[in-house]
Amino acid sequence: MGSEADEEPSRPRLSWREGFYLVGPQPLSTPYFVSGFLLAAGVGYATPVVQVGLYVLLLLLAPLYIEAVLLTLSNGGTYMMTRYALGHLGKLAVAVSAFVGVIISISYAVSTLACLLAYGAHITALSQVVLGTGTIGVVALSALPAIGFGIWVTPGEWRYVALRQGLIAFVALLFSAVVPDMIVATFAPIGLLLRLNNLGLKPSVRVSKAIFLVNLLIIGATIAAGYVCLALQGVDWTLVWSGYGRAAPAVPLDATFDIGIIPGLAMISAPILLAGVGNGVLSATGVETVMNIPEELENPQRDVPKIYWAMLLTLLVVGGSLALQVFLLLPPEVLLSRSGDLVGALGYHVGTTLTGFSGVGGAWQAALVASAALMLIGAVNAGLAGSRGLWLAMTRDNLLPRALITPNERGALARLHWLLLAAALLLGTQSDWNPLSLDRWHKAMFGLVMFSGMAAFILLRKFKGEERRVYTAPWNISLLGTRVPVAAFLGVSALSYALLSLWAASSSHLEELRTLVWVVLVLVGTVVLVYNHRPLIRGGYRYVRRVLETVESTVIDPQQRTVVVAVGGVRVGRLVSKAIDLAHQQSRTTGIPYRQVVVFHMTKGVRSEFVYRITQDSIRPEGIEGTTVRIFTELTEIAPKDLDLYLALVPHKQTPQHKSVLHAAFDALVRFHEAHSFKGHMTMIGTYGVKPADIEELQTRLKDTTLVPVPLFDD
Repeated sequence: MGSEADEEPSRPRLSWREGFYLVGPQPLSTPYFVSGFLLAAGVGYATPVVQVGLYVLLLLLAPLYIEAVLLTLSNGGTYMMTRYALGHLGKLAVAVSAFVGVIISISYAVSTLACLLAYGAHITALSQVVLGTGTIGVVALSALPAIGFGIWVTPGEWRYVALRQGLIAFVALLFSAVVPDMIVATFAPIGLLLRLNNLGLKPSVRVSKAIFLVNLLIIGATIAAGYVCLALQGVDWTLVWSGYGRAAPAVPLDATFDIGIIPGLAMISAPILLAGVGNGVLSATGVETVMNIPEELENPQRDVPKIYWAMLLTLLVVGGSLALQVFLLLPPEVLLSRSGDLVGALGYHVGTTLTGFSGVGGAWQAALVASAALMLIGAVNAGLAGSRGLWLAMTRDNLLPRALITPNERGALARLHWLLLAAALLLGTQSDWNPLSLDRWHKAMFGLVMFSGMAAFILLRKFKGEERRVYTAPWNISLLGTRVPVAAFLGVSALSYALLSLWAASSSHLEELRTLVWVVLVLVGTVVLVYNHRPLIRGGYRYVRRVLETVESTVIDPQQRTVVVAVGGVRVGRLVSKAIDLAHQQSRTTGIPYRQVVVFHMTKGVRSEFVYRITQDSIRPEGIEGTTVRIFTELTEIAPKDLDLYLALVPHKQTPQHKSVLHAAFDALVRFHEAHSFKGHMTMIGTYGVKPADIEELQTRLKDTTLVPVPLFDD
């Protein structure tokens, strides 16, 4: 008979290379479009400098993410960082982390939609070049990789794959009557990715690996050929320095830049450069996804750093080389006319230059466009993995319906994949499928994700700084008692400027996004109420009880003759009984009635002063525990009917200056006396363990009040 381990196979885990192949397509899709964004922002020939600076910034931030992941060792990314850092705040931590989780969720949905639409644009453009115009060509070309990858991953189900993709193609053709070809082209990869991820983690990783390696091969060949062209062609440094087109001393900070101008390095001003930095920072993606897959890795402590360094170093080499070659090899006319496909234009240029045949250049360009389209499929696949990890963590905290994490027969969380698709569809409807709006939304949400990540890291250092770490980010400086890496300050500064400049340039687009964020927050709040209504009702009930049972401290009237009796943990009933007797005796002797007895007690059970009116019928208040419960019970047994009896609880605030708890209690008693202006009254304390010198000192501090020491034990 087999063992239990044999009957239930263990959950498959990923090596660091597989994790790298899974998340790598997200950041490595950045070089395909960020140069065009920076060109439109007016950065001109400074674009390679800005891009390389962006990739270096991401490398500097990598140690922060590595430290945070290795501290929590859980999926959830910035959401988990925030919840863990603020865990001591209870429900407030859940509320703040829920807000962060909503931001990350929308970021994944926008990124998924943007990648799918970019894929559709690439396939449509490639279809026009290879097959000619027509929706049938777009649908057929888009179905080819879906069928190929589907059969490659599950060769035994090739008939099902072909039939499934054929049905999807038929549905796409039907929808082509009401939606553009760019959207029709996305049907096939959506069907492919849903099926692969619903089969489990390994099949989707195989496809991502193939896409990543094919892309790296084509891009690597392009970069190598580009450097050969640079050696043969040379660089017109005058053009790089002086720019192209008429002078433009005041370039706007948004995408309405006059595309007839390419500023040279000598023309770049600080505002234009900063605007380019903002566009560049907000265009980078992928760093958050690594933080959402540690539970899928074989050894997260070893694998997460390897994935980050491999991913970001590859991005630095590939992205930096492409940016450099695009602006040093391509003529200004090509830069202006092909700003949406600069990498494809580079492929055409190097192919034609090295062979002398425009056909080779066209084929090279087509290969790069096809490679870019495949890379976008990989980026969507990475988004599925990242959102799955985030939503799994949020569902564990009852911020999403628990039904979402019910696995299918293969153990995959299929409902979470459909949730991402539904979210992307709703975002597309909300934005009217406007690429400009989606671009702004994408940048805004990713910028907020990175900014919240920096904030969460600083909070981790602030509130969890004493916890043991297997890795600590280097180059730290002290700020307000907290050691923070220099990279965190650089990240916060760059992201703050980027977000502010984006808001200044695109506030109209972001207003709709803000409304969408609030709608999602309301939905999350509804889920919280559904799954947590019982503890919330209990918490509300406890709060109401405390409010009803406590009285305002002003109820203690200092104009009425009062006996204040300080009690500790022993002989409480005896001390209070003597205080009541003293009040009665003084009333008879002086003829001025004593109306109040205030029982003073210092405890760690409260954070602020609470005052309770005590009668023989009083029910034990909410929020008191330990010794305070016994004090309250004894007070109800001896509460007089002719005096008002109050229990005043004050917080325990013992500092290193206090010699003992007794001296801390004396200080609290003096503060209580001064706060309530008890002058002309009597204060009673027990003498057990109190030195005569302490009693004398306390009497001098209780101005205009008579201190009455009372022995608690008979001699």
